[in-house]
Amino acid sequence: MVKLEMQNVTLAYGPKVVVRDLNFQMRPGEMVGLVGPNGCGKSTIIKALSRVIPPHSGRILLNGKNISQISRKDLARMLGVVPQMSLLPSVFTAFEIVLMGRNPHLGLFQYEGPRDMAITWQAMERASTQHLAHRRINELSGGEIQGIVIARVLAQETEAILLDEPTANLDIGRQIEILDLIKSLCRENNMTVVAALHDLNLASQYCDQLMLINNGRIHAEGTPAMVINPENIEEVYGGGSYVHTHPLSGLPAVLPHAGNSKHAKPQDVIEGDAV
Repeated sequence: MVKLEMQNVTLAYGPKVVVRDLNFQMRPGEMVGLVGPNGCGKSTIIKALSRVIPPHSGRILLNGKNISQISRKDLARMLGVVPQMSLLPSVFTAFEIVLMGRNPHLGLFQYEGPRDMAITWQAMERASTQHLAHRRINELSGGEIQGIVIARVLAQETEAILLDEPTANLDIGRQIEILDLIKSLCRENNMTVVAALHDLNLASQYCDQLMLINNGRIHAEGTPAMVINPENIEEVYGGGSYVHTHPLSGLPAVLPHAGNSKHAKPQDVIEGDAV
C-alpha cells in the first residue's frame, strides 16, 4: 500500500510561485481529485508528486520517505503516471507501448518474458484497447492514445496512480468507462489514486476526496459535498453556475447558467431567466 503526503510544499517555476503551503495526505483505497480553474496548479502538483519537478520548499513523502531519496526504478514500481500529453514514439505499436510498462520490473539487459506478455494483454483488455494492439501509435486518435497510456500504467502494476486530465480527448461514454476502471482498481486493489480533473461533475461522482485549488492555495478540501457547494463555486469560478443534487447519486453537480456570468449582456439573458 502506498501513502503519499505533502508537507508545507510550495511549487514554483523559477521565481514564479504556482502553489504554496500544500499540506495533504493521500491514503490507500481513496481516489483524490484535484480541481480548480485553468492554470491553478493542478498539473504542477501531479508533476511534483511524480518527481518531474522538485518542490521549491517542503517535502513530498512516499510511505514516509522523501521521494527525492527514492531511485527512479523503485519509484516506477510504486507509482504510475498518466500525463496530460503523452509524447510517444510513432514507430512502435500500441502493444509495444503498453509492454514498456513492464520495464521497472526487469533486470539489467533482461527481456520481457511470457508473464510480462500476459500482463500486458490483460492490461489492454481491462482498458478496452486490445483491438489496437498491432496498430502503430501514429495511426491512432488522441482518445485511443490516451487509452493506451492508461493500459501501460495498468501493466506497470503499481500501488498508486497519478492522472493528469485522464479523460481529455475522450467522448462521454469512454470517460465513464475509464473512470469506472480507475475507481474499481482503487477499491479492489486498495490503490492510492490522485487525478487532476477539469470536469467538476466527473470529479464529484468519482472522487472520495477533493482538493479545490485557487490563487495558489487550497481553497477547500474534503468530500465532494463539502467542496462543491454554491459558495465555493462562486468564490473560485465566479457566477454563472448552479449547484444542485444529482438525482441518482445524491452527490453535488454543477450546471452552467447561461447569461449569468460577468461577461453577459442584458440581451444575452434567456427569456424566462429574468426575475
